[in-house]
Amino acid sequence: MNDAIRLLRAQLLLSEECLERLAAVKKALQENTDGTEVTASVQALEPVLSRLGQLEKLREGFLQKSGKPRMTAYAAGMPNTEDRDAVMQLLHKVQEQEQSMKKELASAQSLLRRSKDFMDFHINVMTRTAASDTYTPPGTSEAEGRRGIRMFDANI
Repeated sequence: MNDAIRLLRAQLLLSEECLERLAAVKKALQENTDGTEVTASVQALEPVLSRLGQLEKLREGFLQKSGKPRMTAYAAGMPNTEDRDAVMQLLHKVQEQEQSMKKELASAQSLLRRSKDFMDFHINVMTRTAASDTYTPPGTSEAEGRRGIRMFDANI
């Protein structure tokens, strides 16, 4: 079997596993408020990403040996055989997986950004609230420690 086919099949399998782990991260971000599931799902994703990085180095080494800049150029230079057809089909599937991973990553980043904004909002509310004059002790002109900051200064 051709080395390109082996590399592409491995990449396809790792990409599928990565998509499953990304889905678990997204689900944890959506359903958990304490963060315990998020940590576990991210830790489960890290080895898959590491293996994808190692596979990328192998692919780059393969392309350097073949003298081609990309895997599509390698496939285009192959003689018209079953191996070439297999490489082209695998390339198409890998590209689809990469697009799916980009979408999932963008979605997870959006969830993380919204979670961070939500936490920032609550921290702002807790640290920057000013007591109204209702809570001022009788006979004092101004509340002690009043900072004069509006209660809601972030729009979430």
